[in-house]
Amino acid sequence: MFNKKKLINGILAAAIGGSLFFPSVTSAEIKTYTGEGEYVMSDFETPEIAKQRAKIYAERNAQEQAGVYINSYSKMENFNLIADEIVTLTNGILKILDVNYKIIPMNDVGGIMYRATVQANIDTAKVDEWISKGVSERSSLVEKNNALQKQIAEQEKQIAELKAQIAQVKTPKAEEKLREDFAEADRIFMSNVKLEEGNRLNLIIADWAYEEAVKCWTEAIALNPNNYLAYEARGYYFHLVSVQRYEEAIKDFTNAIRLHPSAENYFYRGTAYLATDRRKQAQQDFEMAIKISPNYSEPYGELAYIYATSGERKNVQKAIDCADRAISFDERNWRAYYSRGLALYSVDHFEQALEDAKMALEYGCGDAYQLIGDCYGKLGLIDEAEKYWELAKDPPAFG
Repeated sequence: MFNKKKLINGILAAAIGGSLFFPSVTSAEIKTYTGEGEYVMSDFETPEIAKQRAKIYAERNAQEQAGVYINSYSKMENFNLIADEIVTLTNGILKILDVNYKIIPMNDVGGIMYRATVQANIDTAKVDEWISKGVSERSSLVEKNNALQKQIAEQEKQIAELKAQIAQVKTPKAEEKLREDFAEADRIFMSNVKLEEGNRLNLIIADWAYEEAVKCWTEAIALNPNNYLAYEARGYYFHLVSVQRYEEAIKDFTNAIRLHPSAENYFYRGTAYLATDRRKQAQQDFEMAIKISPNYSEPYGELAYIYATSGERKNVQKAIDCADRAISFDERNWRAYYSRGLALYSVDHFEQALEDAKMALEYGCGDAYQLIGDCYGKLGLIDEAEKYWELAKDPPAFG
């Protein structure tokens, strides 16, 4: 069994067939940055929200500085990161150490400006962890961060539009309506703040941090029930093997699908269904994921597993076909190799099954120890079989 930290950092690569690449890691280094941000508060906003907005701008400033360093560091490690990866990584690992605020009256134009100054750092060990993630995991994290930044940009545009309406307010009723609109915009803003806070906490190696992350995502949902990214983040955490809160995961991904019916959301709900032995619902979700994204390797691998473990001989070829498709899209999909190995074993193709089981093990499948032992046993290589059967009792952790 993997320990919790390794699961939290590596389960996505494992669950969806990724593998880990480990660069040559240099000594970890802490880099500190100072960022400044300003926000002019209108009469329709509260000081706390204005301070939060100034803080966000200050964090962005620090992130931009850290991003320049991360770019050079990754090149030094011979692993060039694309721009979106650098933004996602920096946003995730930036640790805020201190925040100071200064209130500046805007006597010439009216209003109050809040200036935030943040002290933040990054640990290059976190950069190495990112580089070590599977391609699928990095791509997923980048996609989610891009979606969050899009939400933030849309909300900032909304605030700018509301501010432009202030001068046009002529009646008490219009003023009340504008205050309500500002309050709703503030709730959406704070929902995204809590979402980001939870995402960062989720990277800390401690049980308390995971618990606090869940609280942040829950607050994000309470503030904005349409924030699908918060449902996704919390649902993903709940569905981990180390957490096993599958019913809650199913509820979260069902809400996420209602708001954002992506292939990934169907896939993860399918894995939660499969973990609770609701194979029919799982199969339907995996098939829907493939319908939305035909080149998505992971649901093919899960379908292969469902067919391979159905106990029906008629499904053997279906399992093999699904595994073949999965591997054609991602040659490191361990679930596909393992499932194909099970299917081949069930029809007495022990040598081919052994090859697949070894590939599954190479890419991170702990269950492959048992299958390798079984294959060796059927091939009459008892010493080898016993070695793997022994390993299967307590599989070594990967990574």
